[in-house]
Parts: sequence; structure tokens; C-alpha cells
Amino acid sequence: MQSKERPIVKGLDHPLAKFSLNKQDWWTVRDAVRGVQIFGGIGSGKSSGSGKTFAKAYLKNGYGGLVMCAKPDERENWEQLAKETGREDDLIIFREDSPYQFNPLDYELNRGGKGAGEIFNLTYLFMEIYKMGNRFTGSGGGGESERYWDNALKRNMNRMIQLLKLAEEEVSIKNMIKLLSYAPLEHEVDKLAEMSEEEIIKWGEENYCIGCIIEAGNKCEGTDKEEEYDLIKDYFLREFARLPDKTRPTIVESFLGLAEPFTSGILKKHFSGSTNLYPETSFEGKIIVLDFPVKEYLASGVYAQGIYKLLWQQAAERRNPKEELLPVFLWVDEAQLFLSDYDQIFQTTARSSRACTVFISQNISNYYAAIGGRDPRPKVDSLLGNLGTKVFHANNDAVTNEWAAKTIGNAFKNVRSINVGKEENTSAGISQQLLYLVEPREFTMLKSGGLENGLKVEGIVTVAGKTWSNNLNFYRAFFDQSI
Repeated sequence: MQSKERPIVKGLDHPLAKFSLNKQDWWTVRDAVRGVQIFGGIGSGKSSGSGKTFAKAYLKNGYGGLVMCAKPDERENWEQLAKETGREDDLIIFREDSPYQFNPLDYELNRGGKGAGEIFNLTYLFMEIYKMGNRFTGSGGGGESERYWDNALKRNMNRMIQLLKLAEEEVSIKNMIKLLSYAPLEHEVDKLAEMSEEEIIKWGEENYCIGCIIEAGNKCEGTDKEEEYDLIKDYFLREFARLPDKTRPTIVESFLGLAEPFTSGILKKHFSGSTNLYPETSFEGKIIVLDFPVKEYLASGVYAQGIYKLLWQQAAERRNPKEELLPVFLWVDEAQLFLSDYDQIFQTTARSSRACTVFISQNISNYYAAIGGRDPRPKVDSLLGNLGTKVFHANNDAVTNEWAAKTIGNAFKNVRSINVGKEENTSAGISQQLLYLVEPREFTMLKSGGLENGLKVEGIVTVAGKTWSNNLNFYRAFFDQSI
């Protein structure tokens, strides 16, 4: 999978899209690495208009990237885009009948760079998978009780991974399931004091969890890992064994529910073997398309793509900003299906990593629903605040249109008034009022492309800190669907 000659890395002021001949209306690399959010209702032309414009700009400039697939035709769209821009050789389609594999646990344990193999990083990966599943099924609660169970599950996974590492067993979902299945109960642990060394060894041969505890003890004896070992042993032989009747089964079922998708189907076939498609492949100009569309694979598609996306983001953050970095892009259409807590964290440093995030969704209400909880607005607003470019297409979602109007802001405008009194006495006047620069209703009337609009998609573009040639902070742009 060697790339052809590496593209020349352009400066931050290199234009990627020109909305007019005036340089003030050019959209640059500097704008791209600060992220993009595109909103538009169904049929508004967001994907075939501004989306297509930005995608082709990245491809023409030799960028590599990661493409998430929500709909079955997403792969075909990118195959066409790659053909139109001469990038067909750089396209990698990761799908069910492909030879590619990505084992997230193996990757995180053995990747290069600082922090590789850290227990808490692996647990964080599992918790993100857990949250993704809850969001997709609509079972996320978000209250104090939910946080308690999250913390209990997190501690349980920490201890399982630690035990497997100390016993020098493969850290895999299969072995974690075995550990949990064989973890001794209180009445079994109580018998340990009466058992001989031979009986304990025999028990360890029959019980995977006990066997790992024995093996870890032998390997840690006389080393600096004895303290860690004692902590783990106490967890399984005292704390976990003595958990109340309700608590232990809940933790076990939570983990088994998380692990279940990895025991069959695409997750077992493509995300449990030996890794041969690394996120870093995209940093040299390859475009990785995760062709596991959610509309076909449902939760498995969310898991598969969400895992790869998270580890791709973390790999991008490890890029050295002191080096000459070729920008890369993260393309997420129907972004509400793939949102994670890490997106906001990633976007705060994406610029220095030269990572160009593009999120596309119908409306902001999708994001509020996907994040869930009592008040999802702060998280959503924080994420959107870190996406420097906003493009608003035709939309009839009142919440999004109001949010768009507030984002662009207010200005004093002259408002004419006529007062009609008795006996035909009238007076006219002009007063200044603070009004939206773009009223919410205007977003409902933007042209959505198609033959009736000359294949032109209208969008209102705003870029943080940018003043356009119209001396305003927004620009009314037209995107050509035929190009």
C-alpha cells in the first residue's frame, strides 16, 4: 500500500475553495484544520453541495483521510470522488469481504509512542464502546446511578486487563469473558484457607481466573509489581467475590453486553485478529473508507467505525507538529450516529495535528438527542464551538435555524414604522433595532440545488474570526452540484 510521490505540503494560507475572485472569500488550509460543521435538512444539498466541494478540495490536494459510512451509498460516492480527482489508487475500502483487519486492543498495546499499553487507555476504549452502544440503543441514562455503574464497570475492566498482563496472557475480549465467567464467588473463596497448595494449583488448572492469579503471583514475586499484584488479587478474591447479589450480576451483564458484538459477525472477523490496516496509513495520503454502513450493520456498524475513529483521532494527535505534516481529514456524514465524548477533546488540538474534521448532519437537534442526558447542550455547544467553519443549508428545524441566527449574531438595523391615527393622521419614522443579521426564517428559503435551481446549492458560510468581502462575518455562497 505504498503511496505514489508524496504531495507538496502547502502553507496554511493556501486556498482550498474560492467562493469569489476576492481573496477575502477564499477558504484556506488554515480554515480547514479548524474543522467544519455542515447543517442542512433532507434534500438540502449539503452532501452534494458544500460537502462535495470540501471533499474534492481535500482529494485534489493529496490529503489522506478516514471516511465513516452511515448510508450504503457512501462508499460509492467516495469511489466516484476519487475517480474524478485521480485518487483511485489511494482508496482503501475496509469492508466485510476485504482482507483488512484491525484489532483495537492489540493496536493500543503494541503501537509506537508514549502511553502505549496503558491500562487506563484500554479501559477508556472499552467505555467509549459501551457508551456508543447505549446511545445507539437509546439506553443511556446519565444520572448518578448511571455514573456509579459506569465506575464499577470501569474498575472491573481495569483489574481484568491488569491481571491478564501480569499473567502474560493475551489481552483479548475472549480472555476477559473467561476471567469474568470463572471469577470465584464468596463461598468458593472462603474454602481457600482450608485447601492445600496442591489443591489450589489443581483448582487453578480448572478455573481460568484462579489460574491467572497463581501465574501472575509467580511472575511478580520479588519484583516491583508485587504491590500491583496484591491489589488485583484482593479485588478478585475479596472485593468482587463479596459484592452484593444485585451489584455483581449487573457488572457482569454490562461487560458481557459490551463484549457480545465481538463474539460473532464483522467484529469477530475483522476486529479481533492481527492488525494489517493501521490508522497511520492515512497520514501518507491513503483514504480509508469504513464500509460498514450503519443502516445495514446497525449496532455492529457503529461499534466498528466508532472504535476505528477514536483510535484514528488519537493517532492523529500523536503526530509531531514540528514536522512538515500533510493534512488529513475525518469525514463524518450523519455525524449524530458517531458522536463520542472524545470529539470535543480531539477538536481542541486538531489544528496542530493538521487534522481537518468535517461533521455533517440535518440539524443540531440530532446532536442533542445523540448525546442524551439531562442537559446535552453544553457538550454539543462546546463541540460545535471548536468547529471553526459552519455551513447552513436549507432547513426547517426551528432549533437549528435559531441557533444559526445566534451564531452569526446581531446588528442594529433601520426599521421603518407607520402610525395611523384618527382622522387620517399618519406619521412615519425610522428607528434602529438590534436584529439578527440573518433571520431564522431565511434558512428555510435557501436554494437546495436540483435542475429547478440550475444545480446550485445555496449555503450561508461563517468562519470564526473571518471578515468576508461583504464586510460581514458570513457569506452567502453557491455550490455547484455539477462540478
